[in-house]
Amino acid sequence: MSTAEAIQREQIRQRLLMQALRTGQPGALTGWTRAPARADLVRGLAVYTANAAVHAEQALGARYPTVRAMLGDETFVPMARAVWRQGPPSRGDLAQWGEALPAFLAGAEQLAELPYLADVARLDDAVMQAAGSADAAPDLSTLMRLGDTEPDRLVLRPAPGLALVDSVYPVATVWRAHHDPRQTAQPDPFADARAALAEQRAETALVWREGWGVRVAVVDAPTADFLRRALTQAQPLAEALDVPGFDFARWLAPAVADGLLVRIDVTT
Repeated sequence: MSTAEAIQREQIRQRLLMQALRTGQPGALTGWTRAPARADLVRGLAVYTANAAVHAEQALGARYPTVRAMLGDETFVPMARAVWRQGPPSRGDLAQWGEALPAFLAGAEQLAELPYLADVARLDDAVMQAAGSADAAPDLSTLMRLGDTEPDRLVLRPAPGLALVDSVYPVATVWRAHHDPRQTAQPDPFADARAALAEQRAETALVWREGWGVRVAVVDAPTADFLRRALTQAQPLAEALDVPGFDFARWLAPAVADGLLVRIDVTT
């Protein structure tokens, strides 16, 4: 057998294996095993499928804790298993699986009464990504460049995991009702979220890592536009500042204090 034929044969075997793992049925895979091993294959697939369902629930629950809290286990558990069946993990690290959940929620007709759930999932995911982002040592001495360098040569560098989640729903307010200690300590932690949903308030959530914790804040449209340009797209400061209604001088000190900005680079 040539190398090309061997590779093609292995690719076919892998596709059949993934299909068997997804459905729990050996199907054509039995033709690739000897008769004494076929019974073990069926039993092994059954055990794997059962374990995978539990792992899917645990992995999605860890990645999307707000979604799980909002749906409750009665709905979340079968949904997690359905997501796994549609797209099981393609690599061993289950913590990296589940990116399809927001799209799944957006298309789930049975969850139409919770139209904001997909955006809450996107925010959950941004928080998880920020929590696992690499460290970045701040160098605030580079702020001095603001006084001696032309802004078209300056690029602002963000805190680890910084992300913006735009939504026509109050996703940050909903998220904080579940996670912000100042909200969860209230007699009615969800009062603000209910009011924001009733007002049909749109929000852009800013997510970043500060030290060992992840923070979530609401930013207005001009600030979101600037942050997207300056921090997520790494535009030169002169270009990023071309945002009507944004006050850079007013933004800078709180941003440094909150750990949004780790340094300023000078380009050539």
